[in-house]
Amino acid sequence: MTPAPTSLAPHAWLLAMNALWGGSYSVVKATLATLTPFGLITMRFWLAVVCVLPFVLGEQGRRDLRTTCRPGLITGAVLAIGYTLQTLGMAETSASTGGFLSGLIVLLVAVGGWLAFGERLGGAALAGLTMGVAGIVLLCWPGAATATGPVDTPRGIALQIGASTSYAVHVLLLSHLGRNAPALAFSFWQLLVVAAVGTIAVGIDGNFLQPEPGSASPWTATLAGYLFYLGALATALGIAVQSQVQHRIRPTHVAMLFATQPLFAAVVAWAWLGDRMGPVQLLGGGLIVAGVVVAGRQRRA
Repeated sequence: MTPAPTSLAPHAWLLAMNALWGGSYSVVKATLATLTPFGLITMRFWLAVVCVLPFVLGEQGRRDLRTTCRPGLITGAVLAIGYTLQTLGMAETSASTGGFLSGLIVLLVAVGGWLAFGERLGGAALAGLTMGVAGIVLLCWPGAATATGPVDTPRGIALQIGASTSYAVHVLLLSHLGRNAPALAFSFWQLLVVAAVGTIAVGIDGNFLQPEPGSASPWTATLAGYLFYLGALATALGIAVQSQVQHRIRPTHVAMLFATQPLFAAVVAWAWLGDRMGPVQLLGGGLIVAGVVVAGRQRRA
């Protein structure tokens, strides 16, 4: 039975997923000490494919796979670009910075909807976008990072911005190509494309593990836990939950819930990895989050 519109359960589930996704930036950062970026993408998404596969093997699932093949491959290609850019960027930015820059997705979706589909871009969206751009400038400001924190390179920040742009395009494609598509089959094709792209990239690059991982075997229980978090929880479970609950939440609330993701990313990175952002960087991250909230208040259900 469909819950009443006032039910807080969908909000709680989406908030939990944003907490998982926020924490994933630190987990990616830790995993990159052992795996190369393409090695991480390959392991993460093949594990997600395995998690979703049992749900699309039945007769109905096979029919759904046939009908969602073309849109799934298209959106999967865009998603692969986003994850590739983001994972490469994480090697050159802190987990906190990566999390804050992910907040640009909501703002870029508003701009993309206006450019590509003629959707209304009002004053709130423009104000939010302006705040987001100002936040990026402050995050990139010379000398903004503290002496003890990771150094964010201009290339790493550019890769993260490119990733957010790709994710925004992915969201727009989802709303137009996947509007009536069976969620699990549609998601399966996307996961499969990203896993395949990662595998091909590993073959071209020739490196799966980081050079000189040490004399002991890199395949530890800790690494397995990282991959389970990223592949099974943050990717497979995250997609399943998002497809089930996001359409039951007002867009304004969705935007504000997604604005918590950078905050979770910063808190986890501070508590676990010891990230220390300077006052200017914190102000920049705060502006990005505030811009998401301001822009989101204009969105209609």
